Amino acid sequence: MSFETELNELYKEIAQQVNDMIPTEWDNFYFNGEVKEGEGGVFFFFTPKGEEQHIFSHYIPKLYSVDKRAYNKELHKLFQLTVELQKVFTDNDQEPWFSVTLILNDTGKLNVHFDYTNWHESEFGPTDRIKYFEYKYISQNKEQLDFDLLERMKEFKEK
Repeated sequence: MSFETELNELYKEIAQQVNDMIPTEWDNFYFNGEVKEGEGGVFFFFTPKGEEQHIFSHYIPKLYSVDKRAYNKELHKLFQLTVELQKVFTDNDQEPWFSVTLILNDTGKLNVHFDYTNWHESEFGPTDRIKYFEYKYISQNKEQLDFDLLERMKEFKEK
């Protein structure tokens, strides 16, 4: 199987897994996966059909009465797919990325972005990176954003 074919298959699997985890109809989702030497995490934001407010994936159990253990099991599957995606890169002599973003709308339009910024070498933890992702892709609740934090993160990323 070619490099591109393997990537496309994993994009589909990741998108399907995210879709399966969203317990309602949706208009779009923004997925982020971070992997560094097999460790990391995944999350996503989605917009329920006909609504404007994005929902953070880790709120699904509470907002939709989904069993937390079942949710975490599905989240782990999503992380494993992300690890597989990075492995396809390294198996094909490509530099391993630190994070991947998949943006999908309900018409099937997919955008994929790889980021090589090693956030582990920064002062910014997972919560900061979620805020940065939300700022970069979602841009909601601008009045609640910590612009100093976001500016410092932007400067680190551009080094």
